[in-house]
Amino acid sequence: MIIKPSIQWQATPSLRAPFIYWKDVIVILENPSKVLVVDAWREQLGRYKAPPQVSIFKFTYKIGQVDDESTKYLECIADTLQTKLKPLIVRKYECKDVVVIL
Repeated sequence: MIIKPSIQWQATPSLRAPFIYWKDVIVILENPSKVLVVDAWREQLGRYKAPPQVSIFKFTYKIGQVDDESTKYLECIADTLQTKLKPLIVRKYECKDVVVIL
């Protein structure tokens, strides 16, 4: 299956309202020189904790809201973004038979 999701991006230095109430989002932690991690987050964003490996870096949150039809493919979208951005910390996502076009 081929999907082309619509993603709306917001950048913020810290998690605060209204972002903490969002669910089913892509979270990218980045600093000016490097992408640190790409996460698919299905719970409320207020519960998100950055991985301990990135605590030594100063970073910003880039939060992507995916359209409703594509939320069930959130992990596949995160995997494609991870392949494209080459982050410092690589997550393993299970994604079979789905091709994401960004």
